[in-house]
Amino acid sequence: MRTFEDEIRNLIAVDMAVLAPHRRRGIAGLDQYRRTVEVHGVQDVAVKIAESFCSFAIFDGEQVLRYPAITPFITETLYALPIELRREACDRDRLKADRARGHMAQMISSALLKRYRFEQLKCGVAPSSTDWDGAFERQFGNGQKAAEG
Repeated sequence: MRTFEDEIRNLIAVDMAVLAPHRRRGIAGLDQYRRTVEVHGVQDVAVKIAESFCSFAIFDGEQVLRYPAITPFITETLYALPIELRREACDRDRLKADRARGHMAQMISSALLKRYRFEQLKCGVAPSSTDWDGAFERQFGNGQKAAEG
């Protein structure tokens, strides 16, 4: 039986798996020829991962956050991942790369779950819908505790 922790890890693992190769190489500090270059694009990848949590209310203590608010934390977490692990995620050996991406997803999800508490929105409304803000407010109040991202 899958746990909530497994669901969070799987959200991140899917993001890492479908990440465009140039983005994956960018956060690993590799160019298209796998030569070492400056790390770039970490913020873009963090935004992509944060978007996976659009259907959750995210609690930081008593404060309710929306998904963009966790982007800086995800960015810090991505930078904290060992560069060797990020480079393994770009390996030509698919099994080795898949294991590395899974390990990265586990590390990111563990950090997120230590810092935040996630609650699935009960509204059943897509986050891109105009009703999503209203559903968020109905479920979590008039914004006194809610923080925009």
